[in-house]
Amino acid sequence: MSLAITAYCCLTGRSCEDSLIVAAALASQTEKLRFLGAVRPGLQSPTLTARMTATLDRMSGGWLLVNVVTGGDPVENAGDGIHLSHAERYEVTREFLDIYKALMAGQTVNYESRHFRVIDGNLLFAPLQQGGPQLYFGGSSDAASAVAAKQVDKYLTCGEPPEQVRAKIEGVPRLAEAEGREVSFGIPCMSSCGRANPRPGRPPTG
Repeated sequence: MSLAITAYCCLTGRSCEDSLIVAAALASQTEKLRFLGAVRPGLQSPTLTARMTATLDRMSGGWLLVNVVTGGDPVENAGDGIHLSHAERYEVTREFLDIYKALMAGQTVNYESRHFRVIDGNLLFAPLQQGGPQLYFGGSSDAASAVAAKQVDKYLTCGEPPEQVRAKIEGVPRLAEAEGREVSFGIPCMSSCGRANPRPGRPPTG
């Protein structure tokens, strides 16, 4: 069996370069590698996010994947001006995805909820991938499982104990089936790459 890296996850957060800008910069340098770019409900509007990801999807030749990050670090959230409870953040994510997915499907959106009010929203330039790039999403709470079952394509689970991973893999499909949907799974892996030291004890140059 041969293995290959087919997609690169562009991380998000204040300790990272901006995910979508990194994906845009790298997309012109490859013809085979896909990019999983992050979007942040509560930090970005769903209409602006739809325009940004549709543009990047076209520019990359349809190689974009979208990682929906609800966010979990309260200190970082506060620094970004987000002061929502855990339940409210997932409520924002659900509403965000309602609007985002409708726009990517070519619909004119009129939507009013607790957190959003959109009047005649539309996407003039459609994504290259029909319906938009696949949506990836992770989270271990019941609220996260509900969002995954109803609104995303691939549910990501981190390197947790096997029993916890098994519970997700068994539980989320049942929730998705109740919504008339199917959800696939992924486990993200992370590696650190850099130049090797030319000699022990000497820092790399350049």
